[in-house]
Amino acid sequence: MKTKLLLIFLLFYSYTLINAFSFRVTQLPNGNKFSCANCHVSPLGGGARNDFGRLIEQKYTDQNGNVIWNSSVAAEDADGDGFTNGQELQDPNGVWRQGQPNPGNFNNVFNPGDRNSKPSGTSVEKYNLIYTFKLEQNYPNPFNPSTKINFEIPNSSLVSLKLYDMFGNEITSLINEYKSAGFYSYNLNAENLNLASGFYIYTLRAGNFSFSRKMLLIK
Repeated sequence: MKTKLLLIFLLFYSYTLINAFSFRVTQLPNGNKFSCANCHVSPLGGGARNDFGRLIEQKYTDQNGNVIWNSSVAAEDADGDGFTNGQELQDPNGVWRQGQPNPGNFNNVFNPGDRNSKPSGTSVEKYNLIYTFKLEQNYPNPFNPSTKINFEIPNSSLVSLKLYDMFGNEITSLINEYKSAGFYSYNLNAENLNLASGFYIYTLRAGNFSFSRKMLLIK
């Protein structure tokens, strides 16, 4: 009887412990892909921690046990596989914060605590890209009827791309959404917006960055 009671207690304790710390999954970018296996040897959580889990426990939790995700933890390579924790979780600069959309490509997320889970082949190259804020000149310019607007952002940001006439009147909002670090391209079609020939201004805002360029539509 005592053995059964002890077993029940241990099972209840393990279940409670696992659920008590499952909140940490949401405190990592793309943490839901590997869930508790981000930090634990067992995919169910609890028990022995893997290399990433030990790193988090030793250096990157606050007094309440919450994960402190920042540029420092993103820059470390916990499992020694040659890729930083941030690279494997698709946030190489450690700029993602809880509550924001998950950064990067979910299919390219790897486990920072498992050295056998890592990018391979041509997928390695993309991790060496350095992004900055940039708004390129549309191409072609002049255009008719469509043109492409390319831009670049270095971290997850609320991105706004708007189109104005030459008097500064807003015509339409082309983009207004959170985007992760990377290169982006927007295809503007004058026919869809019923634009007349003339000069237009397009403005990109992301974080503290704001920049505008002119384009010319000739029909």
